Amino acid sequence: MSDLVSLTRRDALKTTLLFSSGLLAGMQPFKVHAADRLKSQVGGEGLHFLTVGDFGTNNGKQRQVADSMVAFADQLGAPLASVLALGDNFYGHLTPDTIHPRFSGYYPKSKLDAPFYAVLGNHDYGPGYDSKQGRAKAEMELAYSVAHPGSRWKMPAKWYAREFGPKEDPMVKIIFLDGNYFEGAMTPQEKIAQRRWLAEELDRPTKARWMWLVSHYPVFSHANPGREGERKHLMKEWKEAFHDPRISLYLAGHDHTLQHLRAEGLKQDFIVSGGGGASRHDVAEAGEDFSMKTRGFNHIHVTRDRVAVNFINAEGDLIHAFERDLLGKMKILPLKS
Repeated sequence: MSDLVSLTRRDALKTTLLFSSGLLAGMQPFKVHAADRLKSQVGGEGLHFLTVGDFGTNNGKQRQVADSMVAFADQLGAPLASVLALGDNFYGHLTPDTIHPRFSGYYPKSKLDAPFYAVLGNHDYGPGYDSKQGRAKAEMELAYSVAHPGSRWKMPAKWYAREFGPKEDPMVKIIFLDGNYFEGAMTPQEKIAQRRWLAEELDRPTKARWMWLVSHYPVFSHANPGREGERKHLMKEWKEAFHDPRISLYLAGHDHTLQHLRAEGLKQDFIVSGGGGASRHDVAEAGEDFSMKTRGFNHIHVTRDRVAVNFINAEGDLIHAFERDLLGKMKILPLKS
């Protein structure tokens, strides 16, 4: 779009400091009901996605965010291509028999009829979090997807790719990755295999206009500074993807916040959507980025020429929004019409 302005991290400070510094100082965001706010922007063109991470807590907090997602989808007035499930899908003990009720009980097909394409989070593996189950817990989620091909729960492998839109002219290609490099999760052989697969997938021809990456782990964040090492490790592991100008969005959870970040020298917009139900994490001063200690989810509307990303809290209010084009030119969108 001609009115988009290219923002470096320094340039973005002028535009987004109002959001980050104001929220950290205790100011309340504009109270705008997200679905009502966005209805006027939604036309017949394009695809709609929801994203949510760190949601499988099986408690009232998960219920609150899930209900807001259901209400948003109902009021949006357009079908969803998918819900992107960003990991930590099931906290605590899990059995094959409890996967369906813990999934459909919060996101019923009658109210949220869209496929959930999922990745594995640290709590989906277990070591250090649920040592009695270990890798078996991740295998249960994978096995459920294979055993129930008609289910909305989609996890065909630990890493995989999917195109969305018409088969002959797809709109988006999404690459789903397993970022669980800690001891007891991915095996050394799996880490090598995924790295090779990613290189091959980036080389594979696609007609998709857009390409996104999805994993549980962020590579930039204003929360949990003790996790900086794992972020740098993933950036090194997947550096060829992050230096591929076709990749426009990187979507992750893990930090229980909602964040929008940019990095000098990279073309991607980095989204942390870890507010699906787990206890919230503190955030440091975000400077030029948006970062908020809150529960919630994201709505993404993508057309041939632009993608708009909306950040929605558990109460259903729009708290941050931006759009970008294929060249990486981004602008923050106003929260009031």
